[in-house]
Formats: sequence, structure tokens, C-alpha cells
Amino acid sequence: MDATRIQSKLSTVISEFRKRYGTFDHAYRSYTDQYGEHSVKAYPPYKISGTIDPVIIILGRTTPIFYRDSRRIVSGNIGNLKIESGNVYILGRREPPDSRLIGWSVTEETELEQYDSRVKVIPSRLHAAIVSDDNAVYFTDLGSTSGSILAGESSKPEPFITLYASSAIDVHKVTIDAKYAGINR
Repeated sequence: MDATRIQSKLSTVISEFRKRYGTFDHAYRSYTDQYGEHSVKAYPPYKISGTIDPVIIILGRTTPIFYRDSRRIVSGNIGNLKIESGNVYILGRREPPDSRLIGWSVTEETELEQYDSRVKVIPSRLHAAIVSDDNAVYFTDLGSTSGSILAGESSKPEPFITLYASSAIDVHKVTIDAKYAGINR
């Protein structure tokens, strides 16, 4: 699935969520008033299904949630979202901020995780989307101002770290040597 297909699904879901949830509508209006009507868009998605549990998703550099492919659940310390086939889930926060990361779905508004409002970078009001389609699950950042980090391992097994970062975020990289050197015989 590409960003264009996700964007099409996202447009439909945003309209539905705005009608269904007053908190989502308020977050959407305040976000687009500040950043522009076209500021909420799907960036290239990353497939998080077919992974070894858990995939760690960090929103705003300090707010972790977990995706467990074995149960198709996104969880935080406060609540869980069951990922159902064919659905779109939007992750964000309420406006005004109440230190809660929210997951909006077609069936419910779920508080997932508490974030620390004292930090400089908190999750965006409309931060990311999780899209389930054709038995695959994808994560995409929605152009958040604070970025997203995904870390995990695919079932191949291959470790991965995926970074969605706005141009305003400086990324520091530390390289370490391998702990064990190869043995020559």
C-alpha cells in the first residue's frame, strides 16, 4: 500500500471522525488552522505486520506505544486499540492538551498513553495513522511537527529503525563498534 491509497482512506475517515468525535474535530480544526488545510497528509507507510512482538512506536520523541502483531493490538499504559482489517486509526492528542495520547477508530476514542507535557516536544494533535488492509498493517506519520520513530524486528529476522522527522528536528547519530570481533581460524 502506498501513501496515495492511504491518503484516500484517510480523507474519508477524517470526515467521519469529525462528525463522530467532538475531540477529534476540535483537534483537527485547531491543527489545520495553525498549519494549513493540507497539513495532514500520509507520508510513505511502513509495514508493521509480519514483525516480532513488539514494535516500539515513539511519537514526539518521548511517548512510546507498542504494536503487537501476534494479537493485532496497539497498546500503551492506559489502553489498547484492537486493529481490525480494513480500518484506519488515527493517533494524536486532544486540544487543549490533557497529557493523553488518543487513538480514534470507527468504534471508539481510546486513551492509550500518558505523555509528559513538561517536555518540549509532545505528540501532535493529528500525529500518525495505522491502516489495516489486505491482512497487512501499516504505520504512517501524518506530517507531525514532532516526528515518529519505529523500532523492531521483522520475522525474517531483520532489525529495523524507521524515522519520520520534520526538517526542524535534528537527529543525532551515535555509532558504536561491534562488541565481538570475528574469529579467524
